[in-house]
Amino acid sequence: MSKFTTISLTILLCNLLFLFHGHANSQLYNEEHAVLMKLKQHWKNPPPITHWTPSNTNHCSWPEITCTRNSITRLYLNNTSISQTVPSFICDLKNLTLLDLNYNDISGEFPRVLYSCSKLEYLDLSQNYFVGPIPDDIDSLSQLRHLSLGSNNFSLDIPASVGNLTELRVLQLYRNQFNGSFPPEIGSLHNLEILELAYNTKFVPSKLPSNFSQLRNLKTLWMTESNLIGEIPESIGNMTALECLDISQNRLSGKIPSALEDFEVSSNNISGKLPEHLCAGGKLVGLVAFDNNLSGELPESLGNCNSLLMISIYNNGFTGKIPVGLWTASNLSHVQISDNKFTGELPDKMSRNLSLLQISNNMFSENDILTKVKEENVIGSGGSGEVYRVPVNSSGDVVAVKRI
Repeated sequence: MSKFTTISLTILLCNLLFLFHGHANSQLYNEEHAVLMKLKQHWKNPPPITHWTPSNTNHCSWPEITCTRNSITRLYLNNTSISQTVPSFICDLKNLTLLDLNYNDISGEFPRVLYSCSKLEYLDLSQNYFVGPIPDDIDSLSQLRHLSLGSNNFSLDIPASVGNLTELRVLQLYRNQFNGSFPPEIGSLHNLEILELAYNTKFVPSKLPSNFSQLRNLKTLWMTESNLIGEIPESIGNMTALECLDISQNRLSGKIPSALEDFEVSSNNISGKLPEHLCAGGKLVGLVAFDNNLSGELPESLGNCNSLLMISIYNNGFTGKIPVGLWTASNLSHVQISDNKFTGELPDKMSRNLSLLQISNNMFSENDILTKVKEENVIGSGGSGEVYRVPVNSSGDVVAVKRI
């Protein structure tokens, strides 16, 4: 065979492969387009997707759709006025990896039909009206990295099988009607970065599982008003990746683990002192621990904490003087320390960014700031007292001070 003949055959083969690939792509595109038309019909033509028409432009350019190599991989259908069920043929989009149906009006039980979407990695069904239990075989969606079922009406227990979704990075189950418990198997999700179980007020009273401390990659743990009881496990302080811990409005008792650096624990029954090393890493943004039984002096480390935006520790039993540097922390905007036993004088100079100062019912010595809390400086009133306009330094900076 001549060299010329070999080259000709190679070119012919390439052309055939190109034509075959083009035909396959065209066929796939037509099939997926037909699925979109069926979805639109099934969902009764909701107004946000009226532009889904056979004669319209390439569906890969529609804002609700992302394609990879001309095949649909993502469907963003949040806030689309959908009230019908999720149909099984949605999984005829064989390459679908993301489905966002957040903020619609879909009711019924969890759509098991999605188990056929074998490549699904991201599922958001939050802010709908789903009812019943999360299925025990939820782990059939084994590729999931993001599962959001928050703000629905799911009930009974969170199934232990959730712990088998080992690829999960985000698990959001907040604001449901669970009247059982959450499984310790969640502690097996070693890739998890965000865990949100807040405002599940019907959970049976439960302790915070100590094996949650095995979640070494967890950055956010949100369990506000989740019927937690008992003490905060000391091991929680070893979660080195943790950036946001909110376990407020529960019935937790005992002490704050010494290794914790950033937390929100308001409205519990926590006692003892604050950890000594607070803001040692220079990243503390908010100290929120009001309505507890905390005592002792504030850690000196708070006197050198320029990252701090707010301190809200009212209604505790703190004593002693406020660390000097705290008052002038460069970013500090809110100070709420009423109803404690703090002593000493208030400073003549405070943070330039300070916009809220609540200091009543302590044992501070009267100074120039307190003398300006008088009738002619009233600028309004709140539910618990008058609000005053008070200068805090010679530059004329002022704060709103409430006397309760």
